[in-house]
Amino acid sequence: MKTTRGDAATAALADWANMDPVTRHNLTAESFFSAFNGVFMGLAIFAAPVVAVTGVRAGPVELTVLVSAFPVGAFLGPLWAGLGRRWGMQKLVTWMAVWANLPLFFLWWVRDPILFTALVTVSQLLNSAMRMGQSSLYRVVYARPLRGRVLGRLTFWTYLTMVPSILLTGWLLDKSHEIYRVLYPLAGLCGLIGCWYYRMLHVPAADALPRDPPSLRRSVAGVERIIVEDRRYLFFQVAFFLSGSAFFMSTHVVLLLTRDRFHFNALELALWLSVVPQLLLSLASPVWGRVLDRIGIVRCRLLISCVMTAYLASYFAGIVLGMPWLVCLGSVLQGVSNGGGQLTWALASSHFAPKAEDVPLYNGIHFVLNGIRGLVLPWVGSVLFVLAGPWSVLAAVLVSLASVPVILRSLAHGDGPPAEPVLRVVRPEAKDAV
Repeated sequence: MKTTRGDAATAALADWANMDPVTRHNLTAESFFSAFNGVFMGLAIFAAPVVAVTGVRAGPVELTVLVSAFPVGAFLGPLWAGLGRRWGMQKLVTWMAVWANLPLFFLWWVRDPILFTALVTVSQLLNSAMRMGQSSLYRVVYARPLRGRVLGRLTFWTYLTMVPSILLTGWLLDKSHEIYRVLYPLAGLCGLIGCWYYRMLHVPAADALPRDPPSLRRSVAGVERIIVEDRRYLFFQVAFFLSGSAFFMSTHVVLLLTRDRFHFNALELALWLSVVPQLLLSLASPVWGRVLDRIGIVRCRLLISCVMTAYLASYFAGIVLGMPWLVCLGSVLQGVSNGGGQLTWALASSHFAPKAEDVPLYNGIHFVLNGIRGLVLPWVGSVLFVLAGPWSVLAAVLVSLASVPVILRSLAHGDGPPAEPVLRVVRPEAKDAV
């Protein structure tokens, strides 16, 4: 298998209908991976707090650990980046995904809340390596003109299986509190099947992503260089940080205010503040993928920031004015904006890194900032809620609005590297069919 460089602007790559066989094979394999991985994510991440409360009678300490594990995993980004450079990113994703799924099989024997929390937390932390490695490979597996639509489709398949998994888990827990002992091993099995599909990807040769020994000094120097020299990425990350901060400041506060102001029952809260946003995220992602490919990632992020500010403003107005339909509208707009947010979150580092070997470093910065906002900002939102009540949601609106001029500054510096060589896998003629 040989590797050559193709032109990212060629019509064959830019035209979705005329996608080359290797890219089509990779998209199909990664779509299956995303679908099976969605079941794993639904159980191991999003349904875990509910299972902990109802299935193993977990207390506040165990719940805090479960909720914190997912953002804490982002702080491991630099470690995963170093391992990815040594092992190769595809191997990192495959093996870390395998190890992340294995703890779920042991839950068949677990009834203790502490042991349940420990196993699920380990699974979530290892899953962060899979996410970092997968997003690092987008740069070398898919051409830039296709990347938005590719990510839109992959996100669609992930959430199409993840949302029903969460709902099914909740429904079955009402039938039997011990059903989790069956569901988690099944989710682990789905995750392992996904790993098998990910191994089928045709990734360019090893020289596309150099496998250097990890060096802390070189990594720190690389981060300093990026922060000082890449103003486009710096402003983009600041805008992304502000948008994410507004989300983490407001999500739990809106849940509490909606429950207390409108007396929504558990089903209504789950439907409008969880299921509807995630379902619309799944449906909106392919549309945002087309938008991103057409107008570029920075302009796409600008639109997302505007929609996000609108959904937070809708939440705030609905709560203050006592209009539940505005809260429902806010949830619809949240799902639409998060559909685009998922794409730009996954593609930012691949898009801005000038060279493929720089993607892990860019991802390291990206993941650490995500971890900071995921850990700190919920507490900021809670303090504001205690001090200001429903007006704390207005603070989130203003933070989201502040991201708009920052993303405009990023746009003033351009939309990323002007040219990007695309690494393509060329197979012998006899094996052309993939």
